[in-house]
Amino acid sequence: MKTEKRNDWRVTQTAERVICRLLAAWCAFAAILALSGDGFFRITFAKDVSLLWTILCILLFFTLLTGLSLLLRRYPTDAFFLLFFSTVCVFRWLLTYEGKNSEQNLLFCLGVTVVYSLFVIYAMKSLLPLLGALPVGTRTVVTVVGVGAFVAFVILSAISCLRYKTFSTPNFDFGIFTNMFHNMRKTGLPLVTCERDALLSHFAVHISPIYYLLLPFYWIFPSPLTLQIGQAAVLALGVIPVVLLARHYRLSPKMQILIALLYSFYPVLSTGCFYDIHENCFLPLCLLWTFYFFEKEKPIPMYIAAVCVLAVKEDAAIYLLIFAVYAILGRRKYLHGTVLAVLSAAYFLLATHLINTVGDGVLNNRFDNLIAPGEEGLGGILQLAVTNPGYLLTQLFTEKDGGWGKIAYLLQMLLPLAGLPLLTRKPSRWILLSPLLISLLSHYVYLYDVGFQYHFGTLAFLFYAAIGNLPSLKRPEKHTLLTLAAVGCCCLYLTAVLPKLSGYWARWEQNRETYVRMEEILGELPEDASLNVSSFLLAHVADRDEVYEVRYHQNKPDVDFVVLDIRSDAQSKVVNAYLREGYTVYAEHEGLILILARGK
Repeated sequence: MKTEKRNDWRVTQTAERVICRLLAAWCAFAAILALSGDGFFRITFAKDVSLLWTILCILLFFTLLTGLSLLLRRYPTDAFFLLFFSTVCVFRWLLTYEGKNSEQNLLFCLGVTVVYSLFVIYAMKSLLPLLGALPVGTRTVVTVVGVGAFVAFVILSAISCLRYKTFSTPNFDFGIFTNMFHNMRKTGLPLVTCERDALLSHFAVHISPIYYLLLPFYWIFPSPLTLQIGQAAVLALGVIPVVLLARHYRLSPKMQILIALLYSFYPVLSTGCFYDIHENCFLPLCLLWTFYFFEKEKPIPMYIAAVCVLAVKEDAAIYLLIFAVYAILGRRKYLHGTVLAVLSAAYFLLATHLINTVGDGVLNNRFDNLIAPGEEGLGGILQLAVTNPGYLLTQLFTEKDGGWGKIAYLLQMLLPLAGLPLLTRKPSRWILLSPLLISLLSHYVYLYDVGFQYHFGTLAFLFYAAIGNLPSLKRPEKHTLLTLAAVGCCCLYLTAVLPKLSGYWARWEQNRETYVRMEEILGELPEDASLNVSSFLLAHVADRDEVYEVRYHQNKPDVDFVVLDIRSDAQSKVVNAYLREGYTVYAEHEGLILILARGK
């Protein structure tokens, strides 16, 4: 039996092996050039490299690979070398390339992904029998998934923490949540002074009691870094229901591992944290647990998870309502679907009523393009959808100022899953794609920008749909699509996530002394003093009862100290206004921070 299996791994098409080996030699040469410097993206680079020398090098690599192939003739060495050297090229190219804008980076990534996918699919067909012989049990699944999730967690935590350490976190919104957690730790209430320039509950803006789940950790470690790390941990924990859903749908252990790794390194899961912590980070975890307990027909934990979804934010009820519609129409679970629908609708109406009456008002302006003049709120959107569906189509991919942002958003959401959420013979499963419409129909640019947090709920639905669609596909289709998903996920992660880590780390290394000095300066301010602070300094002094942002406080002379970031802007208007009010220069530190003190 062993002899037969080893013979299966032997590639019999000699011409095919030669072509594969030649491509591998070419990729090896390209990898050497790519690793030797950054100039390979210049059109003049080719002029500096001798064509004769190039051909000789490729032939040399071809000869070396041929010798190895003869020594290991029972194994698909050519496919392995092609995969290895092309991967080196892809990693180097994607980590090095810097386009003029994010769209250019995405297009380059797309081009690399297409070509690289061809190499990977071919190589995997040759390597699949060898990989298939590897035994994978439950322990292996847990180990690999755990390690993968931990690595992704560490990378995301590092990026988020470096953002804070390099003074890259503005008041909106990280300063707000730092001040809120300070007050929650002190009083138990989500009070904030720097969100609406007055003391109020954050729940007057967004009802998010889910934040209390992080409070015990912040209580023990009262630092802004705890919030950044906490967000990364919450997102990483979503891998648990993902694996359980894959197991429920009887996917093989190897597919369970791959799906879990796709989730852990799903690029937009990380990019959604690039604007710091938000309550939306709880959506993947809570929604995926809701889906899992629904599949396992465990109503009590399902409703607990559903309540957790509602606790994330008032508009999270929309996600639960979409799932309720799917449960009724797609799965014919009329009782539980109806209960979930009533629960989500009732909560949404109650929460929005409270915000409109005793809070700061619901933010309807994000869908102004769907509300006719004279109408307002959700009712205006529903009326338009029913009476003029054609108009909705005009808004689906258009933007207020033109551009291809929505197309780019759709690519970044679906490419790392190889379009699996779309591949179903059951039209009812398309209901699970509805959250995409929430982003695509709006002209609020942040809703379809993966650098913000608004897509966390959507990605939970996409993974649920992808996992549910896989069992209906034939075995070769599963392997091909999951291979494409892995390639797309890897390429986008290299383009969108890892450069952020290296960029923030380089900024920290280059200016470490400056940042440490700024922390020392801010640390000298009295803990009980009231402050009016520049946006990017605020999160570093938000652990106090009264702190405001300079931009919105309108130079009011009601604070003990005014703390200005003068690294790039002297803010002379603010300084002069406070000097006229009797404030004096308390300290000016090396062109970094200017502090004014109220006159005694």
